[in-house]
Amino acid sequence: MAAPKTQGAVARLKERDDANLIGVGGVDREDSNSEDCILEPLSLPESPGGTTTLDGSPSVPCIFCEEHFPVAEQDKLLKHMIIEHKLVIADVKLVADFQRYILYWRKRFTEQPITDFCSVIRINSTAPLEEQDNYFLLCDVLPEDRILREELQKQRLKEILEQQQQERNDTNFHGICMFCNEEFLGNRSVLLNHMAREHAFNIGLPDNIVNCNEFLCMLQKKLDNLQCLYCEKNFRDKNTLKDHMRKKQHRRINPKNREYDRFYVINYLVRLSFRNLKFNCNTTNKFLKAN
Repeated sequence: MAAPKTQGAVARLKERDDANLIGVGGVDREDSNSEDCILEPLSLPESPGGTTTLDGSPSVPCIFCEEHFPVAEQDKLLKHMIIEHKLVIADVKLVADFQRYILYWRKRFTEQPITDFCSVIRINSTAPLEEQDNYFLLCDVLPEDRILREELQKQRLKEILEQQQQERNDTNFHGICMFCNEEFLGNRSVLLNHMAREHAFNIGLPDNIVNCNEFLCMLQKKLDNLQCLYCEKNFRDKNTLKDHMRKKQHRRINPKNREYDRFYVINYLVRLSFRNLKFNCNTTNKFLKAN
């Protein structure tokens, strides 16, 4: 019976009814003069990986209990925290480093009550008391959360730019063309330019790509599984797949597939700009309301 109840709760949470919203510690945020004051600098976890699952992939702990979930199963952790602990994290897709974010708040929640950080949203507030329920919303309206998200975004961008520069200068790259099996040594740009020129397969300028080896391995795995890179349909054998991609001009990646976003530096720059724009808009709205 927990699932329907949770789904209803989440639906109501999305509405964010102001009548049911209680500020941090029961204080209206707009009336607080100290909301933008962080007395101590944020301390980001140095080793976000922490524990690992049996297959070796990094895992993330629940903020409140000892349950762990693989990083790739982030949605399962979020669902667990909603159902078991009634915690909702707003705009989680904009969190640059989910592991460090969770580990940070896991530590902070052991230091202070959850109501010092989260808005309390009462569900079914007009129902009898025994049918009412409180959910906790963690979002960047809280200055500490906003600063944490900004710092994680900056740190991720710094790491990505360093990785990109390292790959640009790497002369020990070794790769095999996915279409003709020709081997290439030296810089990654040689292979990428070859596939664009000889096979009309263009995934973008080499200097705009990061984590290139992982990107190429992902694409190769899809082809090995007889999957078209563009329409993502599966075929019975390699020859049929090759004919399909050639005739349909599907020698390109699917632009709607978000799993490719992390391989393009521009996406990290856009996210940081979007966060700054979002914050500036919120600040402007508060100013207009106050005046």
